[in-house]
Amino acid sequence: GYYETVLASNELIAILEVPATAGVRAAYKKVTTRAADDWPALGVAVALTGEGLNVAEARVVVSAATEKPTRIKAAEELLMGAEVTDDLLKQAGDAAVDEADLITDPQGSAAYKRELLRVTVGRAVRSALEEEAG
Repeated sequence: GYYETVLASNELIAILEVPATAGVRAAYKKVTTRAADDWPALGVAVALTGEGLNVAEARVVVSAATEKPTRIKAAEELLMGAEVTDDLLKQAGDAAVDEADLITDPQGSAAYKRELLRVTVGRAVRSALEEEAG
């Protein structure tokens, strides 16, 4: 879960390598119930490759509303090889809700977060499509 690690007490992270993102369009949507700098009720990250509205590869991750950041493979599979439409984004949001194990916490109930997730997946995909490939 959050604030937990698999590192032993005598281990530390010495280096972190982040690969180049050539050809990737990405977006992160943070939903808070209070101030913008508050812990999010939900976070959705999306990384896409492809041309225009056509998605070749997709990565969708939900965070904050789950015990740990979680890839949503059902939504990824719907998006890959498809042209993005409003109907496809609705299906991807529904698939994310079906797959994600959402938690209740001070930021909101699991039921509330399901509705946030259903909408936020589509918003994150749209934002990523508006980005120039890196």
